[in-house]
Amino acid sequence: MAVRTDGLSVDIDGDYTETLARIEADTNGIGVFGLSFYENNTAKLQVATMSDVVPSTESISTGEYPVSRPLYFYIKAAHVGVIPGLQEFASFFVSDELAGPSGPLADYGLVSDPELAATQAAVANVTLMGQ
Repeated sequence: MAVRTDGLSVDIDGDYTETLARIEADTNGIGVFGLSFYENNTAKLQVATMSDVVPSTESISTGEYPVSRPLYFYIKAAHVGVIPGLQEFASFFVSDELAGPSGPLADYGLVSDPELAATQAAVANVTLMGQ
């Protein structure tokens, strides 16, 4: 995959404040942000709709807004039951407390898995992907 090197595309790793400043300085500027950053800066940003669908927690969780991506968390099956605490960590990572709609991951702009209960069951049962 080729990345532009003509200066028209600028990658700013993790510094949304700088990206926002650059967009404000260029009336034709476009930036890519997470949902939470957009929601906290609606007065300064114009959101891109896809087929007239506005990004929101609901439209992302249902898949109606197609420009989003899931967060996958992989655990090597051979490590389960061997590395102390690994199963407990995986269960905590997908718990309502952490990954639910009111959990801290939502505060960072992650949209809760609409199939969270099924994901929790798969983790609890040590279900391998594709099975």
